[in-house]
This record gives sequence, structure tokens and C-alpha cells, in this order.
Amino acid sequence: MAGVNNAEFCKRQKAGLVILGGFNADKEAMNAARKAVERGRREFIFEEPLEGIEREIKTIKGRKFAVNVRSSTLDGYLEVANLVESYGGILEINAHCRQPEFISAHCGEWLLFNLEELLKIVKEVSKVAITAVKIRGGHDLDYKAICEKIFKSGCRIVHLDAMIPNADCDFELIKRVSQLGFVIGNNSFVDLATGEKMILSGAKMASAARAVLKDPCFFEKMLKSDILSQPVELEL
Repeated sequence: MAGVNNAEFCKRQKAGLVILGGFNADKEAMNAARKAVERGRREFIFEEPLEGIEREIKTIKGRKFAVNVRSSTLDGYLEVANLVESYGGILEINAHCRQPEFISAHCGEWLLFNLEELLKIVKEVSKVAITAVKIRGGHDLDYKAICEKIFKSGCRIVHLDAMIPNADCDFELIKRVSQLGFVIGNNSFVDLATGEKMILSGAKMASAARAVLKDPCFFEKMLKSDILSQPVELEL
């Protein structure tokens, strides 16, 4: 959750993996964030992006973490990848954000519709750090083919927001994509039943966001489930 998921917020969550960000790695992405803030969105604004991201990483010390990042350039992703790798984390490429300011800056969901650019980024970044890609469902796209290419390019984790416009989570999409590799299921994880259904659909992990804002003890309650608390290992 941009503007929310900083280190101080994440440190309070009893989750197996915390995802910081989304953060913005270069000038164009940061300018897009400023424009989004002007119309009322919450975003993380750092005068020096890399310094800001590193401060957050240092603050999350001792936790397994990923950094969700947007950049208009390959160099931006590579700089953050080097930083994240040096602290033992995961770099998550944001191919998910749909705000128009970021689309115009060739960030977020723009990459999902410009797959060759996304694959180029994945290929280079995965040489540096363990790489995840967050994508959004709900479009008329061949997600299985897209994710197959993403995995083959070096991605280790697909973080899948399996949204259905004006409806609940697309568990069938999670099932299809999970056949290809390590998937974190996302969208409408609001209680034990929905979280367990994501895992039973094939996801290795389930991620929650806004439900945590309503209940600070959300993850603690979810971990009472044998399904949601089972150990997970990413094969390296």
C-alpha cells in the first residue's frame, strides 16, 4: 500500500514476509508520485529515492522483506536491486499500479501491456537479486502465457492481484498461474476462509493489505490456521 507500507508499519505485522512500498526509484516515477499526491493519493515521497529506500530497509532489520518498486528506467530497478540484495531482501517489480500518473511514466501496469519491456527488466534485475513481479488480474490477457514468460526470464515469484472488476477474487486465475511457479495470492484476503482458499487454489503464500488497516491483529489471527501458518520455502 503506497504511503502506508513503510518499515514502521510492517514491523508491527506478524507476517512471514513483509513488502515495503511501493517506492519510486527514479526521477520520473517520483514526479508521478508527486502528481498523484496532489489529487489526494498517499505515496512515499523521498527527495533522494535510494537513500529513502535504504533507510526503510535498515529500519525493517531482522525481518524477511521485499521492496516493491516503480521506475521509468532499467537503471532505477537495477540500483534498488543492488541495494535490496546487499541486505538479503527480494526486489518486487511493480507491474501492478494502475494510476494514470504512473502509466504515463511507463511504470506499474504499463509494463503488463508492454511485456517485452517487462521481460527485459526481469532478465537484468534477476541477475542481481531474487526477483518478484506484482501484476494485476482482471484484464483480457493470457495471464498464463505472460507468467510463463516472466518466470522463464528469471522471476522467482509472481505476486498476483487476482482481481475481478466489481467482484471477488479470481481463484481460478490463481490456480492456473500457480502451476507455473511460486505465486503469492492477493485480493480479497479478509478472513481465514479467503486466505485458506488462496492456498488451496495453489498459491504458496497469501498477501493482505487493507484488511490489516481495519484489524491491527489481522495476521496474528490468520496464523491460527494450520493452512496459513505452514512453512514455506523458496527454492533457490
